[in-house]
Amino acid sequence: MARRTGPVLLALALALAGCASMQKQYNVRRDNVSCDEANRYAFRSMRSMGYRVTTFEPASAGRPGRLKGSKEGDRGGMHYATVQLTCEPGAVLLEAAEDQLFAQDVEFSRGFYLTFTSYADNAASVAAYAEEQSGGVKSGGVKFRIEPQLGLESKLDFGHDLQAGGVLAVRVVVQNGSDRIYELDPRDIELRPLEGRGKVRQLRIPEAAASVARATAGDLPAGAPTPSTAAIEQALRERQLAGRTLRPGDAAEGFVYFKTGEYARARATLTDVETSEGEGFLVEF
Repeated sequence: MARRTGPVLLALALALAGCASMQKQYNVRRDNVSCDEANRYAFRSMRSMGYRVTTFEPASAGRPGRLKGSKEGDRGGMHYATVQLTCEPGAVLLEAAEDQLFAQDVEFSRGFYLTFTSYADNAASVAAYAEEQSGGVKSGGVKFRIEPQLGLESKLDFGHDLQAGGVLAVRVVVQNGSDRIYELDPRDIELRPLEGRGKVRQLRIPEAAASVARATAGDLPAGAPTPSTAAIEQALRERQLAGRTLRPGDAAEGFVYFKTGEYARARATLTDVETSEGEGFLVEF
């Protein structure tokens, strides 16, 4: 007895086409967002939706990017999603969808659209409001913001997965909203472990670069060019926090590097130029 597969396949094709059409309404196309901003907002959006980023290749002009993430569902099981990024001349395009062959829905596509556009539309005003509330470099004393880059986040600034090489990049922002003059020495920034006592000192940049180069080379497909240790070291040095004098109204920003691990807080010390006394600052993670 012959089976009537034609109508079934047609219905399936129409259903999938309808799902794809519904998802396209949530594609993001923005002409007021740079390629770098698109990468950052996409990464933040995926994480803020509760997904662990498992694959991240930042987009650049002429080279598409991709984000893949996973999270556990409310009723068990895993959800997997992919975001494709394209940087066109004068615009960025993002397509987000949950990784399903059948029973497609647009929950992830819609959620990503809303989250990404919220970042794109409000990031500047949110930052300005936070600056106003804290006093920034105008008032409120000295302020430190110390933020470890977790997972694949380091690819946004360095182009490499630093943690794969056992290196934790920590972004440091310090603002002098006081009337005092301080000396900033990046070597006076330490991390404190989550468990136990003691302090963790920073990695030497040549050591960190060599470790990242070895890890990156081990993950490359056959025939791919081996990363240059010198190029990685240069990238780490270009972005490292530099020592300097912080006068009232000054600010400094950059990275310091530690071994990967679980940390509870950071401690930074500035030296008051007039008294030569150190002043300590604790930042909880």
